[in-house]
Amino acid sequence: MIELTDIHKSFGSKHVLRGVNLTVPTGTSTVIIGGSGTGKSVTLKCILGLVTPDQGEVRINGAPMTDDGREAFLERFGMLFQGAALFDSLPIWQNVAFRLLRGNLKRPKAEAREIAIEKLRRVGLTPDVANLFPAELSGGMQKRVGLARAIATDPQVIFFDEPTTGLDPIMAGVINDLIREIVTEMGATAMTITHDMSSVRAISDNVAMLHEGVIKWTGPIADLDQSGDPYVDQFIHGRATGPIAAVR
Repeated sequence: MIELTDIHKSFGSKHVLRGVNLTVPTGTSTVIIGGSGTGKSVTLKCILGLVTPDQGEVRINGAPMTDDGREAFLERFGMLFQGAALFDSLPIWQNVAFRLLRGNLKRPKAEAREIAIEKLRRVGLTPDVANLFPAELSGGMQKRVGLARAIATDPQVIFFDEPTTGLDPIMAGVINDLIREIVTEMGATAMTITHDMSSVRAISDNVAMLHEGVIKWTGPIADLDQSGDPYVDQFIHGRATGPIAAVR
């Protein structure tokens, strides 16, 4: 579904991506791990077209990402943002139905509200939440609303940006379980960026380790603990010493 070939991106003298190569198979869940500042978010922005690579190619479903292709792709994707990123001035149902109330995906208002309530149910929230505002919800509930918004259009591809940031361990586990269930249920292709190893183990089929702008290792989650890669080994065990610390 997603293929990155030799992706480079610099901002002035700062070289963030130095030749990223990654394939995300259709219908699978791939998680990119790596420390802060290693280029995870920039990689995601290159896929979405928010940032233009200096070199390399992004292909979606086998086709190069052109301006026309990007528009078609954006109609088929959903995203759960870090911190949920809800609109404070909109009630919950309008947050969930945001894309259903405008643009090419626009639906009648009553239909959009009905879909929003159904998606809220899917993430474990009752219909009475629909008319509340984000400030009236806990962090965990806001994250669920963000997940409901991500799946509101039944997307083929879903991106998750640090999905458990700011949540306690129990709520993080609930969100991880929901993500895994929903992605499997929808048959969607999922791509997640995170440094939370509990998320990695709960939601991934495949894992890619990004460090210093390149993918150091990629493989199935079952092979993660026996990757044989010193960067992966240090990162997943949280060791203070190793190749990552040595280059800082």
